[in-house]
Amino acid sequence: MGSNEKQIRQAQQQRFVRKLAERKAALIEQGVAKEKIRKDRVIKRLLSDIKRSSQAIVSIEARAKTIEQAKLQRQERAAQAAAAPKGKKGKAEAPPVKEGKKEKKEKKEKKEKKEAEA
Repeated sequence: MGSNEKQIRQAQQQRFVRKLAERKAALIEQGVAKEKIRKDRVIKRLLSDIKRSSQAIVSIEARAKTIEQAKLQRQERAAQAAAAPKGKKGKAEAPPVKEGKKEKKEKKEKKEKKEAEA
């Protein structure tokens, strides 16, 4: 049950469904009541196996979808990188001017003027 291939999981699920049908048919043939058929351990086990296989198939599909999306994103990034112009970035862009120092200097000068006036 440790397989991560969708086809194998689907084959397992089909096998469980077939075994479930065979077991139900055998119990009905023996004349077992429907309530006892529902409580039969083998049937419960087969139902749980079918459910587990279904969940595994859904998980495998989700994982495959995620992997496909990641591949597409990588291809898009590679295309963007190839289309971007290559060159030195330092010459094309000027460093941002820090205005904070000028403002502080102006405030300091204003303070000094007020103190000088007083």
